[in-house]
Amino acid sequence: MLLSVRIVKAIVLLTTTVSGLFMNSSIVAEYGRTWGRRHQPVEHIIFSTAVTNVLLQCSVTLDGFLYVFNSYVTFVEEVYVMDFAVLYFLIELSFWHAAWLSIYYCLKLVNHHNHFYSQMKLHFFSCIPGLLIGSTVGSLLINVPFLWTLQITVLPNGTDYNFNMVQPHKILNMIFGCLVPFLLTFTSIVLSVCSLLSHVLRVKRKESNFRRPQLKAHMGAVRTMVTRLILDLILCLVSAGLLTSQLTLGLVVDTACWVLVMCYSTFQSIIFIQGNPKLKTKLFTCNMMK
Repeated sequence: MLLSVRIVKAIVLLTTTVSGLFMNSSIVAEYGRTWGRRHQPVEHIIFSTAVTNVLLQCSVTLDGFLYVFNSYVTFVEEVYVMDFAVLYFLIELSFWHAAWLSIYYCLKLVNHHNHFYSQMKLHFFSCIPGLLIGSTVGSLLINVPFLWTLQITVLPNGTDYNFNMVQPHKILNMIFGCLVPFLLTFTSIVLSVCSLLSHVLRVKRKESNFRRPQLKAHMGAVRTMVTRLILDLILCLVSAGLLTSQLTLGLVVDTACWVLVMCYSTFQSIIFIQGNPKLKTKLFTCNMMK
């Protein structure tokens, strides 16, 4: 690995580790502190997502340390395989959390009168704990096979690696770990954004005194959802691309993918904080008091 690339990766590693752990731990602490007083299903999803992000940040930090300092050669193959399986488990679990959160807001914002939608809206909120547990178990099950389907060979130069995966498992992982949750997120966010924009236009036509703060709040919600969708799309493409290419995309693309994975947890926490004014106020107030 070139020295300049290694320096850049070391800087990204340090920055994302500090920022990602600090912000996601703050979210976990805030929701955990008032857990007994919270009964909204969305609080369960956000708390679970923040916990997953803390674990994900720890995983990508370990992976980044091994990658930047070329430490894989000092460990047996099983260490890297375990690291890879845990990393993909947490990434794909984060995708499923994003799907449940997007569906939650979609059901809150979008009004349809067909029977299926009404039944889904009636039962979804009570099923959230089960869905969170189910997605955790499912993500674990589709990534455990990496422990025996992923084979790593160190090339003669001692610094590069060759990765071999079993094709059926790789396809199964991409479908149920990346594609399905992303499609759920995409559909829910598109419906939510269309509903919000339609509501804003309808109110503006009917009410001449539609206040600017209201418009700003609605447009802020649209920006938050679109930003989250773009972030998940990028990571979904990166995750699927790495699996498809056997984790070898060349130095430039490989470095870019690595940086995106490293920054995902931090960017996600920023989106959560910016999109939740109450959480933002509480976190800043607590930090100022400290």
